[in-house]
Amino acid sequence: MLVFYLLGLIEALYKILAVTPGFLIPPNFRIWTLITGGLLEKSIVYVVIDIAVLLLCGRQLEPLWGALELLKFLGILDILTSISTTVLCLFAYLTTRNLDIWFATFSGMAGIFGGISVAFKQIMPDHKIDLMIAEIRVEMIPSLLLFASCIFAVVGVLPLTSPLQTVSGIIIGWVYLRFYQPRGKGVRGDMSEHFSFASFFPVSARPAIHNFSLIIYNILVKCGVCKTPVRTYDVGAPSAITISLPGMSPSDAERRRRKALRALNERLKKEQENQETTNEENWPSVDDETTKNDNDASEVTIDLENNSSSEADVEIVDKSELEEK
Repeated sequence: MLVFYLLGLIEALYKILAVTPGFLIPPNFRIWTLITGGLLEKSIVYVVIDIAVLLLCGRQLEPLWGALELLKFLGILDILTSISTTVLCLFAYLTTRNLDIWFATFSGMAGIFGGISVAFKQIMPDHKIDLMIAEIRVEMIPSLLLFASCIFAVVGVLPLTSPLQTVSGIIIGWVYLRFYQPRGKGVRGDMSEHFSFASFFPVSARPAIHNFSLIIYNILVKCGVCKTPVRTYDVGAPSAITISLPGMSPSDAERRRRKALRALNERLKKEQENQETTNEENWPSVDDETTKNDNDASEVTIDLENNSSSEADVEIVDKSELEEK
């Protein structure tokens, strides 16, 4: 990222390394820009943000996926986002006949950020992020990222191609993770309900989106683009029966296990705190115990003194009787 940033400071090199839709086709055919465009930034602030996001991505995703799968995911986002944004620019050019759109130069990791936000939505949808002013769920990050990208593009902070890159990255990341990512035991994709396409929209709009996306999915299945979910039954497993169903891959099981353990730990901690509070209310303090012990000791001393005096009187009476006898 730093090397490409320094190279991009030279205006001539930036135009060669950044993506320009009009230069991807012959006679220029700058196909290498599909890779270099995602690694090129024009501001050092964006470079710092990119590196921070990549480090966070590595800490969370690499232990679950492996380094090779993570690198493949980032490469798919980089290349396909550039292609998708180019196609959108082509449609915009054909609609408006504005040649500046077709030769607009863009770069940056906006599309990769969109795909990474979808990956976080998949692995920790119930996790909450505390922003001090409010708490947001991780599953809301793709929508918020797209909304912020549109706002910043309108006010001029980001280029107009940034929302196109972001929405392309979100869609490409979801399609790959939903249908094509290898997940072990011959299972591909994540067909769980919390990762459906309708989950990206508000709750009130989800039924209509679900019905529409189901029609598109059935069409893609008939065209051979997507495959129907595969159910496998491993009867020879050491345990009784191991069933692998869509949405129940090892990573999903691990996520649910961690969620259950977290809920159990919170419940046990709460019960332990309640029990400690009850014990503190029922048991006397150290000062009370000390005062009580001192009082008991004084009473015992008095009893001993009384006992010793009575024994002395008894001895005196016995001696007088003996003298008289």
